[in-house]
Amino acid sequence: MAIMTELDLIRSLYNQQLPKTYNEVSDLFESNYIKLSKLIPPLELLQENHVLRQNGENNLYLFVESKSPYTSIYTLTHKLKSGNGLVCRPDLKFKVFFDAKLVEAISICNEHVMNKNHPFLSQCSDMDIQWELNVFLQRWLEYCSSKYERQNWETFC
Repeated sequence: MAIMTELDLIRSLYNQQLPKTYNEVSDLFESNYIKLSKLIPPLELLQENHVLRQNGENNLYLFVESKSPYTSIYTLTHKLKSGNGLVCRPDLKFKVFFDAKLVEAISICNEHVMNKNHPFLSQCSDMDIQWELNVFLQRWLEYCSSKYERQNWETFC
């Protein structure tokens, strides 16, 4: 009997995953829109950057990257102290489709794929990559909603 290596185990786990469909990813976009709408006041009205402050927690920043009547791009992040000053993490950039009520994660920490060293990344479809990014967005929105519950957003420059 052959001993299973770590790479064999990863391949086995990966092959058990069914590829994500457009409908599954689209449902996730819709779910993220609902979660985002509960965390942030009406995005279509925001024209400036905002911050959410909570005692004992890192401030949560919302940057308006681009704005149009039907779609806009935002970044939601914490500014964390590091040896070199401040670093923004997770620096989550997303696009909101107001007419369709969808949110699509574009990047996390300026990378389009969270696990760029995954041994089977070349076998991932675009839908699988979209799923990975947007599941991260969903979980982070849930985390932020629980941490910053009942706090008010403030504008900042």
